[in-house]
Amino acid sequence: MALDELRQVKLDKLNKVRDNGIDPYPSSSLRTHMAAEALEGFTELEKSGEKIIIAGRVMTKREHGGSVFLDVVDNSGKLQAYIKKDNLGEEDFTFFVNTVDVGDFIESEGVVFRTKKGEETLEVSKYRLLAKSLLPLPEKWHGLQDIEERYRKRYLDFVFNKDAKDKIIGRSMVTQHIRQYLIANKFLEVDTPVLQTLYGGANAKPFKTKLAILDLDLYLRIAPELFLKRMLVGGFERVFEIGRVFRNEGFDREHNPEFTMLEFYAAYWDYEKMMEFTEGMLVHIVKEMFGKDRVQYQEKEIEFKTPFKRVTFNDLFNEYANLDYDSSTQEELAEKAKELGIEINKAMTKGNIADEIYKKVARPNILNPTYIIDHPLEISPLSKKIPDDPKHVARFQLVVGGMEVTNGFSELNDPQDQRERFEAQEKNAKEGNEEAHRIDEDYIEAMEYGMPPAAGIGIGIDRLSALLTDSHSIREVIAFPLMKPRS
Repeated sequence: MALDELRQVKLDKLNKVRDNGIDPYPSSSLRTHMAAEALEGFTELEKSGEKIIIAGRVMTKREHGGSVFLDVVDNSGKLQAYIKKDNLGEEDFTFFVNTVDVGDFIESEGVVFRTKKGEETLEVSKYRLLAKSLLPLPEKWHGLQDIEERYRKRYLDFVFNKDAKDKIIGRSMVTQHIRQYLIANKFLEVDTPVLQTLYGGANAKPFKTKLAILDLDLYLRIAPELFLKRMLVGGFERVFEIGRVFRNEGFDREHNPEFTMLEFYAAYWDYEKMMEFTEGMLVHIVKEMFGKDRVQYQEKEIEFKTPFKRVTFNDLFNEYANLDYDSSTQEELAEKAKELGIEINKAMTKGNIADEIYKKVARPNILNPTYIIDHPLEISPLSKKIPDDPKHVARFQLVVGGMEVTNGFSELNDPQDQRERFEAQEKNAKEGNEEAHRIDEDYIEAMEYGMPPAAGIGIGIDRLSALLTDSHSIREVIAFPLMKPRS
């Protein structure tokens, strides 16, 4: 039977329910027990004969003459329900059989018992329709084979694929543990603008929009960084934000144009203190979630043991690219990039090219948590210079399982140095680099009022969640990742 025909059959049942004066979409339920609660306290409930009410989606319906067995599923699990003609009466039983389908949400009241096969079951004395479904659930969900279909109909993926649902739950746990850890360490959660007159805080191409009433161009933020650092200027010494950021780029297993970023800043810290704090937080989260200091990721075991390994960008670049960054020319790096099949353009600086080479040959080989430190100055416009090595900055990136999970540094708080960095980036933007940082005069002015020494960090919640839920792609831990329209 075609889908539109099946839908019509369900519409006919819906009309029959309404014709009998029954609301097929009541606003609430009288549920007393989740399925898991009923199963956990089953022995006591069976002894007491206490009536309970469960509610959930009907996932199977098996008719046996004058009785029907159902599997009713809620967020906690599944409980079998037994509906008997002798209990409901012939008229109500027939009405149930003819109007309730797999996929519908129902409320069932009754007492629990064990079947002859020992199955824990609710014997229903009364039921109520909570939501009538108008499309049939697939008999077989092919989402595991068709990845695109899984993402397009993620709601069905959650219904049929426990692993998909568990990954979203795992992501939520990651966020909860982070928030609790930061608050316990005296960080204040704040909100900063998502719509900005000038994008900044990262090197990325933004999404552009317009405020009609003012005929004003606005951008969706690419990072909350510059506003969080304005909070430091205002006297808030420890702040954090967990929120959406937007970057007008492609999507792959590590990227989505809309993603979730955690950023936090601490006055009077440097990048050494921030690295120490961050590794402590991550080890805490892993132990809270798994009860140990290691996780399985893509058939490999990753150890979260402190202290995390540290290696300079230049040493790592030398090891994997067989080139010394400081002594190499831009032309030599461009030639190396060409050998590796990396596409470069005229707007890319020496640092940009080196960064692309590093991402290609070095980062994928790093399994256990490793801090890549002391990056080239020209790709780090918001970081403090290392005093005895001014070509490099006090910056770190944490790489785990081949993914960059964090990016942090000792924050630049010298307004004159900041202006020079912004001007260099602006020049690069005029040469065609759409990801170059723009000059933010208001931010420089804020800094001129005085910003304390500080360290800050950004952590990709999606990447960290993918890592801790053993997901190949961040799309697995995003409930509804962006999809290209079928048309």
